[in-house]
Formats: sequence, C-alpha cells, structure tokens
Amino acid sequence: MRKQAVIFYVVSSLFAVLMAASGMSKLSGQEDLVQAANELGYPLYLLKILGTAYLIGAIVILQPKFETLKQWGYAGFSIALIGAAGSHLLAGQALSTALPATVLLVVLAVVVTLNAKLTRLNLSIGEDLNNVYQSQREI
Repeated sequence: MRKQAVIFYVVSSLFAVLMAASGMSKLSGQEDLVQAANELGYPLYLLKILGTAYLIGAIVILQPKFETLKQWGYAGFSIALIGAAGSHLLAGQALSTALPATVLLVVLAVVVTLNAKLTRLNLSIGEDLNNVYQSQREI
C-alpha cells in the first residue's frame, strides 16, 4: 500500500504542476498558444477560460478532503485533454501536435486508477476498524 501511495502522490503532484504551468501559460497569452488557438479557429478568450479552469483543477486534484470534487477535477481534465488532442487531429494537423495531450491523458488515467485503489483501500481499512471498535463495545 505504501508504495502505491508514494507513486500516487508523486505522479499526481507532477500532473498537477504540469496542468498549473499550462494554465499559467494560457492565462499569460504565451505566443505559441495564441498561434495554436488561431490555427484551430478558437477565440482567444478561450485561453483565459481554460487557463483559469486548469489552475482550479490543479488545486482541486491535490486537495485530500473532498473526493467528489477531486473526481470532478479528473473529469474536467479528461474532457479538456481529449478535446485538445481531438482538436489537433480533426484540424488535420500532424499527430505530433496531439501527442502532449495524449501523454497527459495517459498520466491522468494512472492517477485516477491509483486514486481509486487507495480510496477503496482506505475505505476497507476504515470499515475494518469500525468493525473492531463495534465488537469491542459489545464485549
């Protein structure tokens, strides 16, 4: 369990930092991103919306208290990354332009899988402890 938890926290933190950096790039109007948005036909204000969403999502997936909120963060990043990869491919751009989003989507899948395993494990440990406490009260 400890090894999975360490891997989860390292990969999850790395993913969150990458997404926060991407959000900051979008908010600052980095020239490459502006050019890409123009080539794809997207309005430039979309970069501000996505940048803000990426920063909020990075914070949300790192917080440990609200699991449902974390799941929403994962879902939002999934939609954004699928949309990014799909936009590049459907616009007829080279496969290499969709590769960063695809790689991040795979990393996100690893994070979500590990989070689910750790959440189930923590729930089963909690249930076992409740059963022990309950049996001790009955004695």
